Amino acid sequence: MNYAVWLWQNTKGIRLNMLIRIVAGLGRVALGLLMVWLCKRFIDVTIRMESSDIIGMIALLLGVVGGGILCRQVYYYLGIRSGASQSTTIRLRIFSRLFRRQMYDQKEMHSGDVSSRLEKDIEVVSNATTSLIPDVTVTVFQLAGAFLLMQSMDARLAWALLLLTPIFLFVGKLFARKMRKMTLDIRKQESIIQMLVQETMEHNAVLRSLESGDWVTGRLDDMQQDLKGKINRRARFTVISRLLISSSFSLGYIIAFIWGALQLRDGIITFGVMTSFLQLVSQIQQPILQMVNMIPQVIQTSASIDRLNELETIEAEEIQSQNERMEGTLGVSVQNVSFSYALGDRQILCHFSYNFHPGSKTALMGQTGVGKTTLFRLLLALIKPNEGTLSIYNGKEKQYISENTRSNFVFVPQGNTLMSGSIRYNLQLAKPDATEEELQRVLHTAMADFVNDLPEGMDTECGERGSGLSEGQAQRIAIARGLLRPGSILLLDEISSSLDEHTEHELFRQIFEKYPDKTMIFITHRPEVCKLCNEVVNIGQ
Repeated sequence: MNYAVWLWQNTKGIRLNMLIRIVAGLGRVALGLLMVWLCKRFIDVTIRMESSDIIGMIALLLGVVGGGILCRQVYYYLGIRSGASQSTTIRLRIFSRLFRRQMYDQKEMHSGDVSSRLEKDIEVVSNATTSLIPDVTVTVFQLAGAFLLMQSMDARLAWALLLLTPIFLFVGKLFARKMRKMTLDIRKQESIIQMLVQETMEHNAVLRSLESGDWVTGRLDDMQQDLKGKINRRARFTVISRLLISSSFSLGYIIAFIWGALQLRDGIITFGVMTSFLQLVSQIQQPILQMVNMIPQVIQTSASIDRLNELETIEAEEIQSQNERMEGTLGVSVQNVSFSYALGDRQILCHFSYNFHPGSKTALMGQTGVGKTTLFRLLLALIKPNEGTLSIYNGKEKQYISENTRSNFVFVPQGNTLMSGSIRYNLQLAKPDATEEELQRVLHTAMADFVNDLPEGMDTECGERGSGLSEGQAQRIAIARGLLRPGSILLLDEISSSLDEHTEHELFRQIFEKYPDKTMIFITHRPEVCKLCNEVVNIGQ
């Protein structure tokens, strides 16, 4: 893989930022080398001149030091801004693509692995695209400039520097308490984003059947904008802190240097070239160490690019810009359908045919593994048959099932499929713009009026997988969420498995009463449900 091409393509939108950073970095290095030269000149020449000339040189030295500090902080601040922008851009693009990937094939990835790639690998690559290229450019320039300047003074000393051990000076941290709080806020926001990414990958089929991918992606974008704002605020605080620290240390250095130079004028110190040499030590050895430390980063970056590229190149669904929603009561025709999973050892469905008439209520029965859930996945176009056709129809037209016909279906999966967040948020996954009246109506139909008795009603927060609610409560909220969908065909997978007999009876009475014209297909093992249906299909017999 051509990593340079990948990095170039993924720097779109931050290239100007990178260019300004490189210019600021080169300016900082140039001012640093100029400072060395001015110091030498101050000691060897200016110190012997008139007092007015000395004052002018001092002003020039202060100006050069101030310019260097400013360039350093501009370099740092732009790096933080471009890093925040780049990581959110890459994550949003890949996250959106994951809602269009083909499911249940041999390339199916664990949600935890996907989440790790969207977090850790994007962080590594973002650091590379925003920092590595400018850092390498500036470091090479600093090394070459400092070495050439030193060689012009003393070639032997310049070459000897390659063998010297660098000296690191550690500057104490200021404003530690506030910086720690800002960092904790950022980490908390990152955790919230990670939760959303993890759970949306876990419930990808549910969200896709609800066609809420774009809405959830927009929600992620809002969270990331909040995170980016917090990072930028911390960056501004850090810049000010570093500016104060750098200014104080630099001022102290200038005062000490001027005092030493005045001592030189009195004949106490006479080694101007040595002074310049001491200043150039760090400017030669520091970039060498930086380049050595960049090697592991380059290796990690190449590995992370490979992992992210695997997500970006997965086969995607071909969804048109407009959904193909049909009017009226719809039927479903399944003709001679066969299907086997890529990693399976047998056919799940073998030449299965059935006509689910418009408005019919059909119970699907059969042993585990005979293909009931697989049939639902085929109807939702989450998978495609190996042979045969599936279509929906009304009295006027017929459409073969594809990703674009998904809007005609209402899917309520088995078990607890709630996500962390408020009950309102879980309901809005099916219809983000649902009115309060619509929300109350589906809660009543799903026997979930208990929500209104909670301390915060629909704004009550749930933990992961509906933590804080009973299985039966979570299941009824999931049913209400599915009923918000406007589709004409209801696919209901063991929706009453966690309900008691009385609640189950009332639930089905409500659904049949409120949606008499909708076509309903139930996966069930309960004879009571079969008695309510006018058709029963025993798959596998």
